[in-house]
Amino acid sequence: MAHNVSQDEELLGILRDVATHRFHQGRQINPGSMLYQTAELATTSGYLENAVLDANYSNRLASLDLTQAKLTDLGEAKFRELAGGPSTETSG
Repeated sequence: MAHNVSQDEELLGILRDVATHRFHQGRQINPGSMLYQTAELATTSGYLENAVLDANYSNRLASLDLTQAKLTDLGEAKFRELAGGPSTETSG
């Protein structure tokens, strides 16, 4: 049975996997998938650097490569926030 996760849960998983270097190769993926959309959000929100996303890989697939991705300072703060730890982010 499929388990649907929230975008925050998916983002936490991506940030955790990037922090622990769990991505060993790129992959082709449905650009409408939660994984791709959340990786795109993480990149555009400034949580990741060196992430390679290409929504125009083919007619039906996108390319997602997080092998060289790293968390930015903002990404580390978001990771701590989502994981339930102390955050250093300030609101303003």
